[in-house]
Amino acid sequence: MQLELPFRVEPLAPPKGRTRHIQLGGQIVLYTFRRARRRTIGIAVDEQGLHASAPRWVTLTEVEAFIREKQAWVLRKLREARANARPPFQWREGARLPYLGAEVGVFTAPVGAPSRLMGDRLELAAASSTLRESALDWLRARALALFGERVAALAPCVDVGVRRLSLSNARTQWGSCTTDGRVRLSWRLIHLRIALIDYVVAHELVHLRHMNHSARFWRTVERICPDYQAARGELRALSHSLPEL
Repeated sequence: MQLELPFRVEPLAPPKGRTRHIQLGGQIVLYTFRRARRRTIGIAVDEQGLHASAPRWVTLTEVEAFIREKQAWVLRKLREARANARPPFQWREGARLPYLGAEVGVFTAPVGAPSRLMGDRLELAAASSTLRESALDWLRARALALFGERVAALAPCVDVGVRRLSLSNARTQWGSCTTDGRVRLSWRLIHLRIALIDYVVAHELVHLRHMNHSARFWRTVERICPDYQAARGELRALSHSLPEL
């Protein structure tokens, strides 16, 4: 039976935003800035650097004042990102990729055969692309399909509607959402077991009802994911061990 999602799903989009620079602690820090449908200024640090977003009515001066206010946190996170940087994944026949909490071996499919997963063997149709490109395309397609299923299954538990589901390329910001019902999830969650994916999905769905981290927010998350605190800790630990694809 085919699942019909009650919302629009979108493929992974390239990072958006203008590249700017700011002086923090005697050093020049590059960051990307974009306007977003949100109520407050937001900043995040991942393997690609510092990112800032803000609603349209907030001035750039206010954004950079906020970044300077969080200077110690920003510089610490940037140092951690550099320290945790990993060498690129070695793409070769038989290489092992994490997938849904386990591992699969990556192989080139026979000529004319489609990409398919058979047990722990992932065979990829790579006739017109590299093994890496084929694997990433397959992982992202699986991520979008699976995340759509989990959103559709868990949204009724919160009694919220999702207008649009899309993928991000973030490594440490597993998910985000906007007040108009748009949810973005990192495709890299496909590396992790279903219980962790469900926690991130539940977290973002509850945010559609409570745009904060109040006691009411966490009670609702706990109702859906009783072991959410363990899931949070596991996600923090795993964020630094995923392969650099």
